[in-house]
Order: sequence, then C-alpha cells, then structure tokens
Amino acid sequence: MDILIQHNRLIMMLKRSVFFFVLPLTVGALASDGHAQSQQQAIDRPAEAKTQQNKTSSEENHTAPSVSPNTTVLPPVTVEAKASEEVAGYVAKRSSTATKTDTPILEIPQSVSVVTRRELDMRSVQNFTEALRYVPGVTVDQFGFEGRGFEYLLMRGFNGLTTANFRDGLSNAAQGLFFGSFITDTYGLERVDVLRGPSSVLFGRGDAGGIVNRVTKRPNANPAREIQFQYGNFDRKRIAADVGAVSKDGTLMFRLVTSALDSDTQVKFPGAGGDRAENRRFYIAPSVTWRPTVDTTITLMGDVLNNRSGASAFLLTAPDGGFTNIQQGDPKFSRYATNQSSFSYQIEHHFNDILTARQNFRYAQQSGQFRDLFSLGYNTIDQPSLADRGTYATKERLSQIVLDTHLQAKVNTGPINHTVLLGADWNQTNASMRYFEGYVNGFTPPGIDILNPVYLQSIPTPDLLLTHAKQKIDQLGFYLQDQIRYDQNWILTLSGRYDRIHSKDNDLLSVTTTRGKDSAFTGRAGLTYLFSNGIAPYVSYSQSFLPQAGFDSNNRAFDPTRGSQYEVGIKYQPVGGNSLYTMALFDLTKTNVLTRDPNDESGFRFVQTGEVGSRGAELEARTELLHGLNFIGAFTYHEVTVTKSNDGNEGRMPVQTPTTMTSAWLDYSLGSTGINWLQGVGIGGGVRYVGRVFNDEENTNSTPAFTLFDATLRYDRGPVLFTLNASNLFNNHYLSSTFFGRNYLGTERTVIGSMTFRF
Repeated sequence: MDILIQHNRLIMMLKRSVFFFVLPLTVGALASDGHAQSQQQAIDRPAEAKTQQNKTSSEENHTAPSVSPNTTVLPPVTVEAKASEEVAGYVAKRSSTATKTDTPILEIPQSVSVVTRRELDMRSVQNFTEALRYVPGVTVDQFGFEGRGFEYLLMRGFNGLTTANFRDGLSNAAQGLFFGSFITDTYGLERVDVLRGPSSVLFGRGDAGGIVNRVTKRPNANPAREIQFQYGNFDRKRIAADVGAVSKDGTLMFRLVTSALDSDTQVKFPGAGGDRAENRRFYIAPSVTWRPTVDTTITLMGDVLNNRSGASAFLLTAPDGGFTNIQQGDPKFSRYATNQSSFSYQIEHHFNDILTARQNFRYAQQSGQFRDLFSLGYNTIDQPSLADRGTYATKERLSQIVLDTHLQAKVNTGPINHTVLLGADWNQTNASMRYFEGYVNGFTPPGIDILNPVYLQSIPTPDLLLTHAKQKIDQLGFYLQDQIRYDQNWILTLSGRYDRIHSKDNDLLSVTTTRGKDSAFTGRAGLTYLFSNGIAPYVSYSQSFLPQAGFDSNNRAFDPTRGSQYEVGIKYQPVGGNSLYTMALFDLTKTNVLTRDPNDESGFRFVQTGEVGSRGAELEARTELLHGLNFIGAFTYHEVTVTKSNDGNEGRMPVQTPTTMTSAWLDYSLGSTGINWLQGVGIGGGVRYVGRVFNDEENTNSTPAFTLFDATLRYDRGPVLFTLNASNLFNNHYLSSTFFGRNYLGTERTVIGSMTFRF
C-alpha cells in the first residue's frame, strides 16, 4: 500500500510539472498561435475526448482485462481525427487564422479562403504560388516562371513576398537585406489559409493586403503512411514520403515528412547546347505530439530545407523594347543556394471548459549565397546589339525568433456568450549581408549579343565588397479580442493591439549605426448575423501597419505605413452541405507611402505624403455540386490607384497589378456513376484568366491579358493513387509582365505524373 501511495504521489508531481511547463509567461512576450490548436486535423477538444472516454468506459467495461489490485490504472485516453468534419474535399469549414481561436469560417467577419490538402494533391501543386492560382484577390507569379523558390504574390494589389508569409499562425516574414527570405515546400503542408485585408491586430507588422498562413503537417491519430514517386517534363524527378505512427494508448504520435527533387526547368539558354537552369531541393520535417492528459497537448516540430537553383526566366528586351529569347544570366555563373531550418513547439492546456492557454514558439534561420548577372543597357555606339552586363554576389544570413502566448476564456453572461483572447507576442529578426559587385582583377564582365549570344563563359565571382551590413528588428505586441455572440445569431468581433518596434542597422564599412523606434495601435471590429439557412452577411473595419526604413529631409525616421479597410460581404454555407460561397466588397487605403520630396533638387529625398487606394469585389465558390462533382470558382475585380504622389503617377495603377482575374476548376469522380470499372477514376480541368497589367508607373505600356487551361487525370483505388496533371495544357506562350528592361516569361506547359503507394 505504501508503494502504491508513493506511486500516486509521483504521478501527481509529474502532472504538476507538466502544468507549470505549459504556462511559461515570458517577460519578452506572452504569446501564442492559433494553428496549434484544434484547427488542424488530429486531436479532439478535451470535452469531446472526455465524453468519448466515458462512453468507451461504459460500453466496453465488460471486456476490460483484469489487473492486479496493486497496479495503478490511468484513465484511458481516446484520440480521434476531426479532419473529416473540418475539411470535406475542397471545402474547409473552420479556421483559426483570422481569430487565433477555432472559429467557423461563416462567423469570421473578413474574407478567408482555404486551400485544402486534397486540392493540393489533385492539382499536383509543385511550388507555393501554384497553390494560390484559384484564390480570389491574390496575384501570383508577376515575375513569370520562378525556379529559384521565391514566392512572389500580390494581395489586393499590395506586395506580399515576405510581409504575407506566415506559418502555423506565427510570422515567417523575416526578410534579408537583399535576397534572403524563407521559402516553402508544399509537400509539407496540410492546408493554406488566405486572410485578405489588413490583419495587424493579431499578428503585428504586415502590409495592407493580408496574410497567407501555411499550416504544416503534424502528427494525428490516423497516421499517414505513403511514399510517392514523381516524374515530369524538363526531366523532373521527385521522391517523397509521409509516414506517421501512434502509440498504443494514443498519447504519443509521430510524423516524418520528406522529399527530394532533381529537375531541370524551362529556362533554356540559346546556343548553349540545350543547357537549362536546374533546381535541386531536399526537405525533411519530423514532428511529435505528446498528450500526457486529455487536457494537455505538446507538439515539437523541426524541418530542414536545402535549395539549389540556377537562373529564372528573365529575358532581355531588345533596344526598341521588343521581345527577345535571350536570357540575362549564364548557366555556368547564375547560382542561388539556401540552407534553412527551424525548430518550433506548440503547447495547449485546457484548465476547464472555460479557460485555455496556448504558447507557440519558433526559431528559424537561413544562410544563402547568391550570384547572377544584371543588364547595364545596350552599347549603342560600338555594337548596338550588345547588352553590357555586370555581376554581383551576396552572402546572407537570416534568423527569426517568434514567441506567442495567449489565454482564451469562454464566458456566458445570460444571453451573451464571450470568447475572450488575451495575449502577447515577441518577434525578433536578425539579418546580415555582404554584397560584392564590379570587376575582378581588372576583368570586365562580358556582355551578351542578342543576335549571337554566347553562354557558358568563364566569369569570376566579384570580390569588390560594396556593402557589409547587419539589421536587427525587435517587436513586442499585446492584443485583446472578444468574440461576442448574442442570441446565437449576432456575432460581434472586437480586437485591439499595441506594438512597439525597435530597429538597429549597422553599416560595417562606414562604421555607422542607425536606430529607430516605432509604435502602433491597430484594431478590428466586425459584425456578423447568422441566418438559420446558412446565410451570414457581415461588415468589418480593420487596420495594419508596416515599418519602413529611411529618413526624411529633417533626418527624422519614417513612420510606418498604415492600412485601413472597410469591408462588407456575405457568406453562404448550405446546412448539411459541402459548400461555401463568399462575396466581399472592400475599400482599402494605404497611407504614409514614400514619395519624392518636391523641395529636394537632388531627387533622393522622400516624404510620407503618398497614398494608394484599392477597392473592388471578390467572389468565391467552393462546392460539391453533385456527389463526386467538385467546383471551385473565383472572380476578382480590383481598382488599385495611386491617389497621392509627387512622382508623376498620381491617378495611375501600380505596375504588375491586374484589374480583373477569374478562374474555375471542376473535378469529377467517375465512380459516382455507379459503373464498376470506373471506380477510382477521376478527371478535372481548370481555366485561369489574368487581365492586362501596366509595365511602367505612367501606365503608358502594358502586357496583354492571358488565359491558361489546366487538367488532371487520376486513378485512386486501394493503396495506389496515380495522378497525371498538366498546367498550361495548350502551352500558351505569354508574358507575365515587362519591367526593369526585362520580359518575364510565364510558366510553360508542365506535365507531371505522380504514383503514390499507401501502406
């Protein structure tokens, strides 16, 4: 008996240790993230787990094995996957990206789109921007085919290359001083959540267009076990595996996701013997989840991504501005190499049915070496067809620490129900760079003749150090949110946040240090009404802020840009169906934009009187039209205009921003016809239209609109899934834009076959 008492005391001490580990309230940041929560796939909420536990005990008590009277028996823990309830095919019903709480999309007073894992698989998405091709309000690949890994995108007309980069609810938006930025391997994602419009109230600094949250695969109670082989044109070869395991009692879960890619690309160099730019990538991501009790979840995740690539499809324009097929870079010289890794943890503890605490942490780092050629214009005197070129090289390091902790309380006060969120987050970014350019031992970088190009030249890496710099950005924010539900129909969402940001820039060549301090209040207010038939109209106002480097004519640091948006919309989710229809009208304004100082004759000074407006309409449909017939439709109309400027572009559209975009995707499982030999066979197809874009700030030159078609064929039976996907099926040769004296060639036809074996 004494042994049993001591054993029970030991168990209680362990539980208390876990409790105090779960809630480290850190002075630098109290923090948390919405995506470790129950949004994902795997783990039941505690109340549901307890209900299932009691049910299991009562129903199976007669089969319980006998145990020794001297043995302590812990209560059983039942863990079940909820993914089928939250995601049905191409339709997700819940998201925590917009609120950091597990909220039905219907109740979120802001535009949200979710690209599910099934959609990523059925469309055979190979890089991150491909995942967003059928999402309204998002423009991707404005610099054409991108083989280096950079994730170019615009949201409602505003740049989101790094500012919109989030992963598992934490900022992944660290930016280096030249090329450095974190990249994504899509095989490691469970889903992608797109939140449009200013979103600083919960996430801190960010641009006005919104955020894109990448949700990482993590362990669940129904472990995936698959290995995939892939082959495509441009000699694309990839092998990938996704393997999970669960302990016998369900308290410990493990997952390993990995992929390796070896591929050429469409970037071909004329007269170079068929040489093409390559892409080599390796990715591995282990993760483990431990549930010591039904109330506590601890998940540890890590990943490593190594990426090696050559040049992108940047074609020189002719002296008269016309098209050429001459690549700016050289296959022997152009190199982009990055090594990145991260470690993160996510902790969630439910004290009771009212109070929940969460803490999420991630440390990420990247080192990169980049070198390429750039155009210096044409030698119009000696040889008019010769484009002079320069060389540059950079060595960069980038790291980011993010810590987010919050407390969530669910409180009922009569007819009013509150979901209150109180939290803080800390985000620190460190970047360093050495930038080299110019001549090497008197060697002049060779130009290239567009009439007779010569590639594979011996070009030394430049060794003239022009910049050696370091930058540190430290952000601490506190936020409060209340989701107020009245009479089960009215939902009022109120949020407020305060941030303070300290920055430090070191120029190690001139031995100078620049320090900056910024602070900002941001807020959001939204009202939604839920009809019993699944219709939910809403109205909202939201804000954002984004610090910017530099000083005005009085040597005063620039204030952050500010974004403010009014949005009205309506969402419709038929009761009992697998559909979600959304429509949004918005009016978005970004202020404190830099524009030239009219009182400065040098033209190098700026003032913050610029302003950009974006207003428009977005429609989206994600629905199962019939059993086995899925449809995705999106329509975007934007009027993005420079409303205040001293640069001669007032009243004009920003470059590379289309006014109109529309897309549609239809997927049908032929097994739904009831014909036996068609079981497992599926077909799909899509069409994408992107309107014209302007190539200069004065809007005097434009790139025409283009339309592209995609298609898929699959066979899914038993342990085998085979898919054959083609994007740009009819190989439409088009330009995404023409900018900086270069033509940005769009993605050519890509055909990829994938064979997946599940075991």
